Amino acid sequence: MAKSNKTDREKLKSLSFGMVSDISRLLADKGFGDRAIDIVEALAFAMFILADTYSLAKPDKDRAIEVIHGFYDDMRDHFINKILVQDHNLTDAAEIETVAAKFHYLSRDRFNEYGGKFKEDVSDPMLMSCPTTVSYLLDNLFIEAIAKEEKLQLMGAVSDKVLFFWSGCVQAFKG
Repeated sequence: MAKSNKTDREKLKSLSFGMVSDISRLLADKGFGDRAIDIVEALAFAMFILADTYSLAKPDKDRAIEVIHGFYDDMRDHFINKILVQDHNLTDAAEIETVAAKFHYLSRDRFNEYGGKFKEDVSDPMLMSCPTTVSYLLDNLFIEAIAKEEKLQLMGAVSDKVLFFWSGCVQAFKG
């Protein structure tokens, strides 16, 4: 593997954990810090943003796809080996396999689902945010669903954060 591919994959991995941390911090700042979130969903969303912006920013699409596939493999390995096994001391092979399968599903299939939601958002030139994408994220992010009023309370701040991620990533990957 070329050194630049490995460097890009490490950058993607670091940014994905940073995004999850930023989302968690935002939720805490908005009074939702005591509400459990699905970390796999948060990672899948961050991975979607990163893969989407990386593929848009890179002129060599074949190389971009190769890097993204490697990044997804790196994230799966990190999630299983570092988070599940090391940090949470999971040793039950069946449980590890179940969580790994969920991670695989969310990281791969959610890409298309989030992509569809984002396309809906960008198809309306009057929208200055991404309400469909953020609504879908919030519907899936919390372990226990939040009330409609709570979701509405979060929509603006989370939309702003998502747009910040998107624009920052596009700029970061153009170099």
